[in-house]
Amino acid sequence: MKRLGLALVVALFLIVIAGIYVSRSGAARQPLRFIHKAHAKEAKCRACHPYYEKQASAGLPRLADCLDCHEGTQSKEPEDVKEEAKLVQYAEKKAEIRWVRLYRVPGHSFFSHRRHVVLAKLECKTCHGEIEASDVPPRRPAQPIVMDWCVSCHRKEKISTDCNGCHR
Repeated sequence: MKRLGLALVVALFLIVIAGIYVSRSGAARQPLRFIHKAHAKEAKCRACHPYYEKQASAGLPRLADCLDCHEGTQSKEPEDVKEEAKLVQYAEKKAEIRWVRLYRVPGHSFFSHRRHVVLAKLECKTCHGEIEASDVPPRRPAQPIVMDWCVSCHRKEKISTDCNGCHR
């Protein structure tokens, strides 16, 4: 009986540790298998991320954005047709797609896409890697958003590292 209890405790411990590892690994699953590579051929970033030029947040695609191009089946590959069928289901239900946000800036910090993309003229790949060439949905940030990384870029580009610029 004691061995069974010990085995249950060990099993529970391992499950908890595995859960912590998975949650920290940031391996997110998106609701649709969005392929940046396929979309980047036809659309500019602003088609799906409409706010990056004018606001702090870039924004995520809304169902209406997807339906602008996907009124009917666009693909010939069976797995792509299956994904487009999911889009039709969202449209029929009039339900927004709940994309999993990958990048998070801590609440005590401020980051502006507009400031970095429009004013500083940084390319998306500076922070997001070669996302436009990706043929799988990202499951984690290409670059962890941590202060040391941001500060090292500011220093390299000879941009202010005044704490008040980002910390509010």
